[in-house]
Parts: sequence; structure tokens; C-alpha cells
Amino acid sequence: MFARLRKFVDAAFRRGRFETRMADEMKFHLDAYAADLERQGVAADEARRRARMEFGSVESVKEAARQSRGLRLLDELGQDVRYAFRQMRRSPGFTSAAVLSLALGIGANTAIFSLVDAVLLRALPVSDPDRLFYLAHGRGDNTSINANFPLYERYKKADILEGVTAYEGQTFAVRVADTIESVDGQYVSGNYHAVIGVPFAAGHGFTAADDRRRGEITAVISDDYWARRFGRSPDAIGRTLVIAGRPSTIVGVTAPGFNGLNAGARADITLPIWVRTFDDPGYLDDRGGWVSLSLVGRLRLDQTETQARAALAAVFKPFWMEPENAWVRRSPDDDQEEARLVSARLGSGDLRQKYTEPLQMLMWMVGCVLFIACGNVANLCLARGAARSREVAVRFGLGAGRARLVRQFLTESLVLAAMGGALGLLVSAVSTRTVMAVLNSGRWPVVLDTSLNPRVLVFAALVSVLTGVAFGLVPALRATRIDLSSMLKRAGGVRRRSRAPVGKMLLVAQIALSVMVVSAAALLGRSLYKLRTVDTGFTRADVLLFDVGTTDQVFTNERREIFYPALLDRLRQLPGVSSAALADRSPIDSTTQERRLEIPGVPLKRAGVSAVAVTSAYFEAFGLTLVRGRLLSETDRTGSPAVAIANESMAKFYFGDADPLGKTILLGGRRDLKTIVGVVSDARHEDLRTTPPRTVYTPLAQPGEAFDGRASQPAELTAILRTSSDPEALGALAQRVVRDVDANAAVSYTRTIGQQVNGALINEHLLAALSAAFGVLALLLATVGLYGVTAYGVVRRTRETAIRLALGASRGLVLRSVLREALVASLAGIATGLSFTFLATRTIASFLFELSPHDPATLGAVAGILACTAVTAGLIPAYRAAGIQPAVAMKAE
Repeated sequence: MFARLRKFVDAAFRRGRFETRMADEMKFHLDAYAADLERQGVAADEARRRARMEFGSVESVKEAARQSRGLRLLDELGQDVRYAFRQMRRSPGFTSAAVLSLALGIGANTAIFSLVDAVLLRALPVSDPDRLFYLAHGRGDNTSINANFPLYERYKKADILEGVTAYEGQTFAVRVADTIESVDGQYVSGNYHAVIGVPFAAGHGFTAADDRRRGEITAVISDDYWARRFGRSPDAIGRTLVIAGRPSTIVGVTAPGFNGLNAGARADITLPIWVRTFDDPGYLDDRGGWVSLSLVGRLRLDQTETQARAALAAVFKPFWMEPENAWVRRSPDDDQEEARLVSARLGSGDLRQKYTEPLQMLMWMVGCVLFIACGNVANLCLARGAARSREVAVRFGLGAGRARLVRQFLTESLVLAAMGGALGLLVSAVSTRTVMAVLNSGRWPVVLDTSLNPRVLVFAALVSVLTGVAFGLVPALRATRIDLSSMLKRAGGVRRRSRAPVGKMLLVAQIALSVMVVSAAALLGRSLYKLRTVDTGFTRADVLLFDVGTTDQVFTNERREIFYPALLDRLRQLPGVSSAALADRSPIDSTTQERRLEIPGVPLKRAGVSAVAVTSAYFEAFGLTLVRGRLLSETDRTGSPAVAIANESMAKFYFGDADPLGKTILLGGRRDLKTIVGVVSDARHEDLRTTPPRTVYTPLAQPGEAFDGRASQPAELTAILRTSSDPEALGALAQRVVRDVDANAAVSYTRTIGQQVNGALINEHLLAALSAAFGVLALLLATVGLYGVTAYGVVRRTRETAIRLALGASRGLVLRSVLREALVASLAGIATGLSFTFLATRTIASFLFELSPHDPATLGAVAGILACTAVTAGLIPAYRAAGIQPAVAMKAE
């Protein structure tokens, strides 16, 4: 860049020297000719005059030199820019209004595009990400990237791709001094870093030998964790972390920006996959089902997707049909699975699937806001062009061409747009920072890099240029359409009649777009209110939750069986606690645990149930009502008959009107038989949008058997405290109790049930808040635009109004006339906006909850608000018109 700049400066100096040489040469010849004339007896002044007439002036030679060197356009551009700044200094009010409007519009667009770029466009920061693919499987429209380790080894041995690797997300308990913190991470196969092409800031990654190797545990950490924990010290390599109670040596640090393949998540600690067998000894050989292990392959340079898919199918189909995989073929059509390839260029698709439609809608909304802002500035430019009609006529009279004047006006528009774009970058930075703060406030923070990058800067620059042309071109063309003969007869040669319809058409379009944006914001706001007030089936008040992790290696199954009851006893003794329970899931926690349910002697149904393992006080803590039978008790433990509690939806679905009490069900595994002893009321577990799922509650003290016959207590549970005191004040005390019972247990994510429900609505809150902000902005800009057009019309027709008043028209009539024009334009815009809102139902319907996109109450309220706004915006100009003094106005004319 500096080399190009130096070349440009050198060229400029060379051009300057060329012009100087030409001027010196011209001056030499001019002086010589004048001297010859003086020797012939001509007076000195007359000799100089004749010489200049013969040879021309020195400045004309310089100008010719500039034109010959192609500098005229640059000179004129510099003149236009300087003149634009002078004009803006003379009209600070116009400049401030225009720049602020554009900054808000461009800033909003840049902010949303930054999110679009981070979620939908930015490739993984690895080598050649276009050749990375998830090795998925599915049937019909359903595709899953879940697999198991035996399938990974089968693909790897087949050697059909350049490389195949596997990874699984995990949360690790890391000991820091005397406390234990939860850190997001992953287990990976040994060739993970090589196949993915992960760049390293320090150290190195794993090797293929790390898949099943036993011995010293090694770890790779992220750059973020390196900065937080070690201050990016080079001494971190070789240091030891205590992860789940096991010493792990750090061997590498990934480069900044790489946070794993799960888009939006963070993998701060990476461990070899064989470490997974400490908690699950049969993990590497278990073929009892799909787990959350994802397989990623890298295509060979000479291989196409079609070839790779065919090679995968040749390996997957025989594996699928082997007797060990018969577990998945017990339901109809489950033998139709086939191998698939899914691009991994952007990472996993969960984040994109979740945010694509909201981002598309937000981009549409900010586009509308930008158009409204452009309409405002265009109307300001139209009014300003009319005020500068005398200047334009004079410049025409002096010989300026229309194209030159249009270029001057466009330059002024582009300078305004550039200033608005620069300020818009600041608006964008603040907005994206606020959005990310909201997204990171929930249980599962969304990790996105929304900092400015070349793509975002190019987008902002492109939007600024297009905006400058959009709002500047029509005013420039109309301002330079001058009737000089009319100008000579009176002050003002602009064709006034042709300008007003353009401003009104822009105004109608602005109001129509603002109706659409405000309607969307209102519908989303009402939908959010319905979600927040929906009947969940459980109490939302006075309940404290926190997660308890026993992933440290000191926790055996026997130790957990002692720890959990002891913890419950201590929690029940806390002041104000009326009930204390443990569960492997809590309501609306953004996790699912659907399991297959079979009833002996009854044909299998494809629909599963949501399984929740709880202690006996769970139902009391959440206020679930017993419908029939009994609840769980302390005696429901290992060694006693295996029992279960069904909710009403499950009982109705599987047993109809028959009594479910005493019926036996098979939950998950073939040996996991349980007897239904009670039925409780429904509660929403998965999310607030769906109806209460079919749910089965099992005693936590009776862990169900897995496919290999093993039964164990969960390593992570949620503690639930029902209290009569402030739940938030109880959190610190409850954490101390956990550490007193066992210092090796980790406590994380302390929250109330209300906070958990609100956390599940983060996306809805964010979408509604952004929509409301854009709706208010659109309404404000449309109001300013309506006021500006109405005020300009009043000023333009001052003479006409004065004559009408002088001829006896009442001031009330003038007032009603101005208001009528404002209302007509507003009603036309409202009608147009409502029509387009009805047509755009598909865009917003999927975001609404128990609310129609054609909801008459909401759309009627929006129309009323816009109408009231129109009246308010038109009142001031109307009163100003009614207050015109005919004598004063005629004298001014």
C-alpha cells in the first residue's frame, strides 16, 4: 500500500514539474516577443498586451497541461467536495438532520449485516474449509450428524476420503485454586487437528495414535482460554490443568478465532477421545445407538461430492444392516437410512437454522428503515434545491452545463452519505455489542465475532454510496431543470408543479413502509407477551435452580449415591426452604431427552416420551398436581419395584380412556421395565411454544439400565429449592452447602425458574426489542418526513395562502386544508402499508405464538397510531399557515 502511495505522490510531483516547465517556457516566449515589440517602438504595456493576445495567458497553458495529463476531473472533484462542505457549513440544520437520519439507517443495516456475516457467511478459520463435510445420515427430509465411534472407525479404515475425524462437545469441571469452574470443551479423535486444518498459536495438536492410547492426558486450549487463564504466557505450554480430577498437560493453543466446529459455541479445552472412557468404559465400542459424536471428512483434491457420497454409501449401508444395529430397525421405515454429505464450511448448522429466518426478517426491516431515511433526505434535498434555484440559474447563465451541475449536487449527496456512513459504523458497533451482550446472558452463550472486517466495511461503503445516489439523483435532476426565461421575469424558475408529486409519492412510500415495520414490531411484541404469560403448568415464583456437577474422577457411582441424599438433607435445612429436589432436567431448560417407550403386548408407536429422573419432592417444588394414584416417595430406590409417574398427555396418548395405573412400560432399554403408579398434571418441558409433551417421571434413586445392563447415577443434576424467602439471596448460601457436603462437586448456573424461562425466550426478547427499536425509528423518520413535506408545502404556497386570506378565507379553513393534505397522504400510505402487510404473512407467521399475522386489533392499533402521528406532524405547519399575515407575506413577495 505504501509503495502504491509513493508512486502516486511521485507521479503528482512529475505532473507538477511538467506544468511548471510548460509555464516557464510560455513565459520565456511571451517575454521575448514583448521585447521585440518594444525594440520596434511599441510602448511596454502595449507590447505585453499584444504578446498575451498572441500566445495566451500562463494560466491557460497550465490548464491545458492539466487537461492533457487527465487532471481536470480530479480538480473538479476536489472543487465539488470543497464546495459541498461550504454548503453544509452554511446549512447546519439541514446537514445535521440528513447525516443523523442516514447514520441511523446505515448503522442499523451494518449492524444486522455484521450478524448475518458472522452467522451465515463467515467460513471456519481453517485451511481450505470448502473441502470439509459432515458425514451425516438420514431418511427423507431428516438429516442427522450424530454417529458413534464404531462408524467413525469404519469410515476411517475404508480410506475413501483424504481424512475422517470425530468430535463431541462436552462441559469439563476444571479445578482453579480451591474452586471448580465449568469450561466448555470437546473430545476429539487424534487426527482432528490435522484433518480440520486447525491453525495453532503455540504448541501442537494431537496425533492419530491418541484415539485409543492410554497414558498421560494431553490437552489443547483455545486462544480465549489461554488469555483468560494464563494471560497468553508462553509458559502455558507444558502446564498442568486438573480436569475432572485428572491432571492434563497442555500441549497446544489454537489460533485466535478458532472455537471449534459448533458454530456459536466455544471449545476452550480439547481432550483426546479416549479420555471419554473413564466415565463410559464402553464408549469406543458401543453400537447401541447414535450419540452426540459428529464425523467430519475432508474430500480429496481430485474427488467430487458425488463420488464421495457414493463411496460413503458403500460403507454405510453394510454397517447399517449388521445385526449389532438392529436396535434402530424396530420401528417402521427405520431401515431407510442413507449416507449423506453436509457442508462443514461454516461449521455445524444448528446456529444457522435457528437464526437464518430472524436475520432475514431483520434485514428486511432495516432496509425499510434505510429507505425511509433516504426519503427524508431526498425531500430535504428537494426543498433545498428549490431554495437554490437562483444559484442554479446564475450558474447556467454563466455557461455551466447541466451535467456539471448534476455532478455537483450528487457530490454533495455522496459527501452527506459518507458522513452518515462513518457515523453509522459507530452506531453499528454499539448496536452489535448490545445484541451480543443479550445473546451471551443465557445458559448457552452464543460466541460470534461481530467486529468490523473487510466484508462489513465494504458493505457499509457500498450502502453509503448507493444511498447517496438514491436520495441525491432525483433532487439533482429536478434542481437543475431551470426555465431561464421565467427566471428572468421573476425570482424562481423551478417548475413547481412537477416537484410536489415526487415529494408526496416518497412520503406515501415512507408511511407504507413504516406501517409494515411497526405492524411487525407490534405483532412480535404481542406474541412475546403471550409467551411470557402462557400457562406453563408449573409455578414460576419462589423457585431457585442451580446445576451440580460430579464429573471429578473421585466420584464413583457409590459415592454419588451417598452424596445426593446428603446434599438434599442439608438443602432442606436452609432457612425458608419448603422443599428441595434433584432432577436430571428442569422445565424449559433448552434440552431434550426423548426416549422410546414400549408397552408389552401393544404395537409399537413411533412417538416417544420425554423422560425426567427426579427425587420425590420435585412435584411439590414445581406445584404439579396429582391426578390419580400416588407420587414418588423416598422408598422408591434401588432394590424396590421400578415405578414411574406419567403426565396426563402420556396417559391419554398410550392408554386412551383406560386406567394407566399398574400398567407396565418399557423405557429406553429392554430391561428397563417400570410400573405406572401415578398420573400428574401436564407441564411444558421442552419450550413455551409447544404443547406439554408426553412425559414420564422416574425416581432418581432407580437409574434405568442402559443397553449393556449398566445402571449409574447421573454426573450432572439440577438442584431445585422452593423457598418462601428471596430465591436470589439464597443462591450463595446454597453453593456453600454444596462445597461443605463435598468440595469436589462443581456448582454452576445459579438462577430462578423465572430467569430460566426468560432465558429460553432470549431470541424472542431480542427479536421483539430490535423490531420495536426499528419500528420506533421508522415511525420517527416517517413523522419527520411528513412534517418536512407539509412544512415545505406551506412555505411554497405562502403567496397563495396570503391571497386567500386577503380575499376573506377563514384561518380555520386554511388550517383544515393543510391538515387534509397531510391526512390524505398518510391514509394513502397506511392503506398501502396494510395491504402489503397482509401479503407478507409468510415472513412473520412463523415467529408468532397464538396470534394471527392479520390480527385486527394489532393492525387497527397501528393504523390509529400512524393516523394520530400524521395529525400531530401536520398541526404545526397547519397552524403556521393559518397564522400568515397577508400584508407581511405580500410585501416579502
